[in-house]
Amino acid sequence: MLILGLDTSTSCGSIALVDSEKPLGEWNLNVRKTHVGRLLPGIQHLLRETGIEIGQIDGFAVSVGPGSFTGLRIALTTAKTLSLVTGKPLAGIPTLDVLVENVPFTEGLVCPALDARRGEVFAAVYRKDTRGRTDRLTDYLSVPPEALLKMIQGPTLMLGDAVPLYGEKLQKECTHRIAFAPPEYHFPRASILCRLAMKKLSEGDHQHPRKLQALYARASDAELNKKG
Repeated sequence: MLILGLDTSTSCGSIALVDSEKPLGEWNLNVRKTHVGRLLPGIQHLLRETGIEIGQIDGFAVSVGPGSFTGLRIALTTAKTLSLVTGKPLAGIPTLDVLVENVPFTEGLVCPALDARRGEVFAAVYRKDTRGRTDRLTDYLSVPPEALLKMIQGPTLMLGDAVPLYGEKLQKECTHRIAFAPPEYHFPRASILCRLAMKKLSEGDHQHPRKLQALYARASDAELNKKG
C-alpha cells in the first residue's frame, strides 16, 4: 500500500510518501512561509524525486487537528481534492496522535502539547509501553498550560512546540517530574501520519472526503469574536 500524507497543522509543514515496507521520502520545512505557497510544490517535488505518479498512490492521509485553524484547512482541502479526483480513500488522524508517536517504545506518560495561541495549548495525555502500545487517557483539549498540571499524574515526557513556550514553567510547578523530548521531536511528521493511516485504510476504516472534518478542539477566533 502506497500512502501520501499531509500535515500542515503547525508551523512545520510535513509531506511524506510511504509504502508498506518503508518510507520513500519525507519533506519537512519549518520556516515563516505560509503553507498555501509550499504544499502543492512540495507534493510535486516529492513525487518527482521518488518517480511516483499520483495514480499509483493507494490512499491519502491528513492530520485533522487540533492545530492551526488555517493550516488544518489547507491540508484538508488538498487531501480531500486529491482523494476525490483519484477515487482513492482518505484517512484523517488527530494531530496529537501523530505527534505522540515521535517517541515510540517509551514507557510511561507522554504529553504532546502544541501552541494554541491566546495563552492556551492543544494537549492530551497518553500512556505508552515498551511494546509500542499507546493509550490516550484524556480528551483532546485546548486549555491554559497551567491546567496540564492537574492532568499530569506521574513522571511525564513532554513534546511539541508548546514546550519552548511553557515547558520550563510547568517543570518548576509540577509535583511530578517532567522531561522534554529533543527539539526535533516537537513537530508532527507525515511519515508517522502515513503509518497510522495505513493501518486504518487496510482495515477499511475511512470516510468519504466530503464528510471528513477538522478537529479544532475549540471555537475559532472569528466565532469567538462573533459571540462577543
